[in-house]
Amino acid sequence: MKKFTLPTIDIKKYGGKQVALVKGKIVASGYSTHALLEKAKRSVPKKDHNQIALFVVPKSLTVVYFL
Repeated sequence: MKKFTLPTIDIKKYGGKQVALVKGKIVASGYSTHALLEKAKRSVPKKDHNQIALFVVPKSLTVVYFL
């Protein structure tokens, strides 16, 4: 079984958006899940449609400490 690792995603470029990953590469980005999935399906061959993973990228990385 292959080990799955997430790529480093640029928050300045993709912050606040959703991204579609196929085999560890960003194939599409956008704000709407439906539109994002359609863009991702068009950008990869049909055989890879079951390998599309959608992720939400936070606008910023904020650390919250609870005391």
